[in-house]
Amino acid sequence: MRNFLYLLAKFIGFFVYNLFFSIEIKGKENFPKRGSFIVASNHLSYLDPPTIGYVCPRKLYFFAKSSLFKIKVFSNLIKLLGAIPLERESEISLSLRKGLEILKKGEGIVIFPEGTRSKDGLIKEGKPGIGFLTIKSNAPIIPVKLEGTNKALPFDGKFIRIKKIKVIIGKPIYFEKESYKKISEEVMKIIKNLK
Repeated sequence: MRNFLYLLAKFIGFFVYNLFFSIEIKGKENFPKRGSFIVASNHLSYLDPPTIGYVCPRKLYFFAKSSLFKIKVFSNLIKLLGAIPLERESEISLSLRKGLEILKKGEGIVIFPEGTRSKDGLIKEGKPGIGFLTIKSNAPIIPVKLEGTNKALPFDGKFIRIKKIKVIIGKPIYFEKESYKKISEEVMKIIKNLK
């Protein structure tokens, strides 16, 4: 069922992103063809997860805030598409461990290190969870910079607008036994400098 829904979403995405958003993609070849990997992206809009899902040639899992799982029909749909509930602050380690299990199976996962959408479009400080995932899994981090998703669906917006979206995918980054916080800082700096 997940494969069918994922393919259907990709098919719909092709028309939506090319007709309405004139999507520009740079560095798509940097996504690994096999093995586990962590996509780390800035977070501007609710459009960010489907945009990354459309751009990446492989199926992905996503961390999503637990409040999105309160509506049963929507909850079932996003779970089938690979969403993992990111629980309250006190339970974040449990959510990250679920992510770790997925990575150890050789899958790809998306994390927004900032933890929430940026209200002003600027890239904020990242949280250390990204460091935990890469060190514990030995998976490379694929940095991604999104531009324009906040214009297509603004922070407080209820309707999608026809705007250009740009996705820049950087080369894989590998880390060895550095502090989780330092890794997070380095990843956010790399994302910020992607052009």
